[in-house]
Amino acid sequence: MKGLSNSGVLLLVLVISLAIPSALVAQETDGEESATWEDQLPDVSALFETHRDKVLSVQTELAPLFGAFGPMFGAPNGEPPRGQGTGFIVDADGLAITNWHVVADAHSIQVTTAEGASYSARLVGADPSTDIALLEIDAPTPMEAARLGSAQDISPGEWVFAVGSPFGLEHSVTVGVLSAKGRQIGLGPYDDFLQTDASINPGNSGGPLFNLQGEVIGVNTAIIRNGRGIGFAVPVDTVTAILPELRDRGYVVRGFLGAGVQEMSRDLAETFELEPRDGVLIRSIEPGGPADRANIEPGDVVTHIGDERTREPSELLATVATVSPGDAVTVRFIRDGQSQEVDVTVAERPDPQRQRVERTRDADHDVDPTRLGVSFRSVSPDMRRRHNLPGDVGVYVDRVETGSPASGVLHRGDIILRIGDTEVSRPEDLPSALRAQPRDRPIRMLIQRRGEPRFVAVRLAAD
Repeated sequence: MKGLSNSGVLLLVLVISLAIPSALVAQETDGEESATWEDQLPDVSALFETHRDKVLSVQTELAPLFGAFGPMFGAPNGEPPRGQGTGFIVDADGLAITNWHVVADAHSIQVTTAEGASYSARLVGADPSTDIALLEIDAPTPMEAARLGSAQDISPGEWVFAVGSPFGLEHSVTVGVLSAKGRQIGLGPYDDFLQTDASINPGNSGGPLFNLQGEVIGVNTAIIRNGRGIGFAVPVDTVTAILPELRDRGYVVRGFLGAGVQEMSRDLAETFELEPRDGVLIRSIEPGGPADRANIEPGDVVTHIGDERTREPSELLATVATVSPGDAVTVRFIRDGQSQEVDVTVAERPDPQRQRVERTRDADHDVDPTRLGVSFRSVSPDMRRRHNLPGDVGVYVDRVETGSPASGVLHRGDIILRIGDTEVSRPEDLPSALRAQPRDRPIRMLIQRRGEPRFVAVRLAAD
């Protein structure tokens, strides 16, 4: 290379760069069975068609926050704020999983299937610590449930696909690989996330992450702000473990040691003459708590909870959480270089979010589903001119009750022209027109909104 000029070096680089693709092409065409890179990519179209009916788009309506100057953080025209997420069916009776942050504080929950059918839903239970919520759907017939697998059976590098409603684009599918397992991203004491590069965006929350056998292995939950190709899912094993409690109790009860814990750096471990993963360091003790009553002290290094090894705080917290409050468990620890053990009677872990869950559950029962939930008034002559309404047809929607059957369907300012095939001209016409409609299917209405006619449908619950 010493004798080459600059032009000679450039020519050599060009020759090398041009030769590489030729070599690859020669390698690819060497033998009829050589597969191209495209041939190795998974085709999930058939899986998507098979399992999309088990995935739900979730729409929520929240009560607006009121300040000194009227509604705050609401939609235009004083409409209540709305949310969007995803869920999936786990039981034929209409039980579905989503994220707690999708439905938290919702006064109205609506789900939509891949076929476009919409049903009301109510919150059955939630676990904010893992961001999992369980819904019950008011569907007239049994629903096909997704098959739950196990995240323990999949390894990083294996193909996965996600189905959800990113940015409100319902039933979208994305494909990628499982990037890592056991990720801790600072969202709570029980962080144990699957990481994937299958695209996850706002609106995917609560949707399923499938393996190529069509089994749900995770619940898509989180993304990193400004991150690309980095999404996180709660392992479906977590859902399987807490599902019975969410269904029967409405919340999850966990064991509590009453001790603050931390992992040890190499230097800190050296001060105890230990290795960093020899155990979990106790940094504080809650006065009067289970650990305090068992005489565990700050500076003790816990090595085992029962028969389970504890090398890092997440392992200790997860193991203690599985112990039923009131039960005793043997805790082994190192103090002053000596191994000791003590029986600790575990308490129930305090859950400051439980009242918020209960408020959200109760909100679903505040609405009488047999009412439309709308206040009406007559259309004035001035309105009739401005809206170009014919004759004396039309009733003005003055207010829509949050969480009512009409919530999210009718808006303040809509003008109802027809219910079913019956024209309406004044508010007094509405009760008889509604009573005349079949109760086993949605009620069709012709309305005018912002000068344009459109049809809408409202589903009322059976008497």
